[in-house]
Amino acid sequence: MLDFKGCPRCGGDLHLSRDQYGSYKECLQCGYVEDVPDRVKVGDAVAEASEELVPGAA
Repeated sequence: MLDFKGCPRCGGDLHLSRDQYGSYKECLQCGYVEDVPDRVKVGDAVAEASEELVPGAA
């Protein structure tokens, strides 16, 4: 995926890539790199939040 003129450093084009460490955006013109947070499944987030709200549930 390309994000045209999305680079905060030079205004160049960002390309979305993925490696063993996760997803990242990289500028094609200047080499700027920005990590992209991985998506969390809604069910996992709800279960984790409910465990934090209920005392002694864990």
